[in-house]
This record gives sequence, structure tokens and C-alpha cells, in this order.
Amino acid sequence: MSHCLRIFAGICLLLLASLSWAHKAGDSYLTIEQDGPVLGVTWDVALRDLDLLLVLDSNNDHQLTWGEVRTRSADIESLLQSQLTLKLGKHACEWLGQSAPLGVVQHSDGLYAAQHWLVTCPGAQDGDALNIDYRLLNGIDSLHRGLLSLHSGNQHSTAVLRPDQGAVDIATDSSLWLTFTRFMHEGIHHLLSGYDHILFLLCLLLPACLARQDKQWLPSRSFRSAITHTAGVVTAFTVAHSITLALAALQVVVLPSRWVESAIAASIVLAAVHTISPRLIHSRALLAGLFGLIHGFGFAGVLQGLPLTTGPRLSALAGFNTGVELGQLSIVLVLFPLLWWARSSRIYRKFVLPVGSLLIALVASIWLLQRVFEWQLIPG
Repeated sequence: MSHCLRIFAGICLLLLASLSWAHKAGDSYLTIEQDGPVLGVTWDVALRDLDLLLVLDSNNDHQLTWGEVRTRSADIESLLQSQLTLKLGKHACEWLGQSAPLGVVQHSDGLYAAQHWLVTCPGAQDGDALNIDYRLLNGIDSLHRGLLSLHSGNQHSTAVLRPDQGAVDIATDSSLWLTFTRFMHEGIHHLLSGYDHILFLLCLLLPACLARQDKQWLPSRSFRSAITHTAGVVTAFTVAHSITLALAALQVVVLPSRWVESAIAASIVLAAVHTISPRLIHSRALLAGLFGLIHGFGFAGVLQGLPLTTGPRLSALAGFNTGVELGQLSIVLVLFPLLWWARSSRIYRKFVLPVGSLLIALVASIWLLQRVFEWQLIPG
């Protein structure tokens, strides 16, 4: 019984943590051109994020105009400079001023303000690594990322910056192995911090150690059968999302993020309902594969935004996908023993499974409404 209560408590905690999160993970795009001690910095930040920090929508009509953004250009510049600290080696860099006026650019998920500066780092020597302390939305949006593209002569490097990681050194090292390891770490973080992907995986795993018979869930009698079936479901999800992740990351197929995020929320609703009453598709592996195709497009957001050539893009794709699989495997390894121990409990089969699935469906339905209609039903 204690295992059942732990599983149910874990579901509830996960749902409470995820209630306020219904949007695409926020990204900004940071491009730095290094010429000795002088840096050219271009920073694209989503208008929705700037509005969250500065309340740019002065008439509160939920529609930002260029006039509202332009009149706050000084505030935007001051805010962004306060959220980014640059050094070359141990030498602090100084903002020289704007190299171009504030502009607005379009990315796949909406409009972004584009700031351009010249920055100098007195005393810096050739070979000094760039040190970046990126703090935008720290403590506000745990999923926010800064997508960095660093250029120095013929060298090019990419990295994903998170506001809570503190200062990091970014060398202009374009080795494919470094790109692979960087994006493997990002893949692990992306999976473990992505509430929607975790909830979908949870829907797939909740009946992992049960068997459907006479319209009810019964405990599986064979450990080998349960683990084989679970491996089949997880493999189907893995293969499917790997396919669409590759298609999206290589920009063969690019879909609007709003469509993708809405479809992911809908897939969680359907998977949760299917767990309560399996009527959609008899095979959970097939269900995992079909919906995994949708989730792959969601995984690809961080790779689509980086200006990578073919070699680095393939390395980043391989590393990111490896990280996603490692994060997914860690969840399975933690949950499966608990589910095996709880399978014979009537409380688990009659309460934890249906009520937990119903709560997941409810949260995903709220996400779906927010993403489709851009409603803010729950403050986030």
C-alpha cells in the first residue's frame, strides 16, 4: 500500500508543479562576433518575455504594438545589459553602446526584440575564453534557455545557456565531440524538466505491470512479460520521436510551435483517457509510436534555432537525442520497480491508476486550451 501512495503522491506533486507551465520553453538567441578584445553582440529576446518583465503592453489589450515596444527601448536595453555579464579570461567587458537601433525580428514562435551592441574587454589577450553569466528570467521561467552562437575568426561554437547555471566559459572550439557532449547534457535536462513529456511517459508506464482482461486491469504474473512489454512501448516512443526530431532539427519538416505544443497536450489527454479505458488502440506500443511522432517535433525546438552547418548539426542532434534517451531511461528505471511492487494492490488498480490518469488528463486539457486559444487560465 505504501508504494501505491508514493506513486499517487508523486503524480500529484508533478501535476502541481506543472499546472502553471503551459507554454513553449522560452528561448532567446544570443550571437557574439569576437574580434580580439571587441565583441559584437546581437540578442533576440521574445516580446512576451520582455512584457513579462517590463509590462510593455501599456493599454493592457494583450496586443503589443511597435509603438509600445519602441517607447520602452531604453528600459529594454538597461534590462538586458543587467541580465548578461561578459568576460574574456579574467577581464570584465564593458558595454560601448548600441551598434544599431532596437529592431523586431520573427522567429518560429513569435516576435522578438533584437538588440545590437559593441562590447570591449580591456586587457584581454588572444586565446582568453569567453565567460558568460546569463541570468535572463532566472527564478521566473525554469525552462528558459539562451541559444548561443559564438564566432571568432574561422572558429565557431554553439552552446545552450540556462539562467540558473551561473557563469560558464565558452571556448571557440568547434570539435564535433564537444558539440555532442554539450547537447547530450541539454537533452537530459530538456527531458527531465519537460513536464508534458514526463506526463506522457507516465501515462505509458502506469499500466506497465498490469494486463487488460474482461474490461479491467489485472496484475501481470510474469516479470519478464511486463518488462518486455514496457521495453516495447518505450522503444516505439523512442524510435518515433527520434524520426521527427531528426526531420525537424535538419529542417526537412518545420511546423509552427503553437501547433506542435497544442498537439502534444492533446496527445497527453488521449493517452491518459486510454489508460483509464483502452479503446483507442489495442496496442500501447502503437499508441506510443503514433504520439511519439508529435513529441519529436517538440524536442527539436532548441536545435532549430541554432545556425549550425551540417556536421555540427548532426553532432548536436545525436548528442541531444542521446541525452533525451538517457533522461527517459532514468525515469523508467525509477518507476518500473515501484509499479511492479504495486501491481497486486487493489488500491493501485482501482484508485491510483484511474484517478492519477484523470488528473493528468485534466491538467493536459488546461494546457490544450491555453495553447490553442492563448488563454491564461492559470497564472504562469
